[in-house]
Amino acid sequence: MEDRLAALERRMDRLEERQTGAPASGLKAAASSSLELVGHFRERAAEGHPPGETAGTVAYVGAAFLAGHEYVWAGEHPVADLMAADWTAAAGVLESVGSPPRLALLAALVGGPRSRTELQEALGGESSTGHLYHHLRELQRAGLITQRRRGAYEVVARAVIPLLAILAAALDISPGTLADEPGQEPA
Repeated sequence: MEDRLAALERRMDRLEERQTGAPASGLKAAASSSLELVGHFRERAAEGHPPGETAGTVAYVGAAFLAGHEYVWAGEHPVADLMAADWTAAAGVLESVGSPPRLALLAALVGGPRSRTELQEALGGESSTGHLYHHLRELQRAGLITQRRRGAYEVVARAVIPLLAILAAALDISPGTLADEPGQEPA
């Protein structure tokens, strides 16, 4: 059902984009790089922004083709809303992805549905079945994965791009990772 809904949303976005000539997500169509997009957000935040007040936008977008499925997502949040939000509401997801065994499970699952046996192998085969199911329950509780049938799990379609965005952001701020490579300077 979720896959059908995601496919319908993608089709609607494409139709709206054809009709208006602009991306359905509202992002600047002419932005050929992320730096141009940052410039767009900066200009928009500076317009009518009184000094000393919170303004701006945090956004993440992505399109990925994984295991024969297309995932498209755009999220945009005003900084003022993020600053006013209850950050503890994000704790469950952050705790779930903050565990090396759970990250290993997510890395296996983002490539497509996996069986219990394949997931046990993703943990190195050394952990117990109880250990595996504990991690799977936590990932399900956080809304990141689902069990389609007995013993088969997959990442929830609406979580794929946000999950990859979380991973990208974590790699960007972690020492010795993507952001430390030449040419990857922060804006």
